[in-house]
Amino acid sequence: MSDQKPVAKSNESTSFLKKMLLGENIYSLFFYLVIFYVLLAYVIFPATYTFTPISDVSAVISSSMVHQQPQINVTYYGWLQSHGFNMSQVAEWPFPNGLPLGSLVVAYKVPANDIKIGNIIIYRADVNGEYIDVIHRVINETVVNGVYHFTTKGDANPYPLSFEYNVPYNEVVGKVVLSIPYLGYPRYLVYLLFSGL
Repeated sequence: MSDQKPVAKSNESTSFLKKMLLGENIYSLFFYLVIFYVLLAYVIFPATYTFTPISDVSAVISSSMVHQQPQINVTYYGWLQSHGFNMSQVAEWPFPNGLPLGSLVVAYKVPANDIKIGNIIIYRADVNGEYIDVIHRVINETVVNGVYHFTTKGDANPYPLSFEYNVPYNEVVGKVVLSIPYLGYPRYLVYLLFSGL
């Protein structure tokens, strides 16, 4: 009689695993989310970065690039005009309507001289002791001893923040070449969930 207990427990475990793999219990969702994350983080993204020109895929989780009326008339158009930018050239910049929250952006690693004023770049910045990815627009470029430096500004921000001045090229992750609405919302929701902690 004692021999039957381990067999019954083994059958229960097998049945549980079978149901989970077939999506027949509540644990299936968690299991497949973990599998998806592992594949995405450790297989798909590394392969993408290795075999394509893509250097980063990020979600827009800050409203600093959101064009919301009427504020954007002051923070973006007004600021650029008051700082001597040619507004007909500004109209031809990439992503003229900014980047909506929850967008997924794709960046390519390009040579420094391929980054122009008006481009949106992703770069690593020390913000209050924490390194974060910043997705902002280039408003100035300088070359010092052959090294490119960029000053950026969020379109919706009233002015460049202190960490945005003279960002060296080696901190640039890439130039944004594509924005896909809504696909970054899962990352944005996770950010909202944990930012208050």
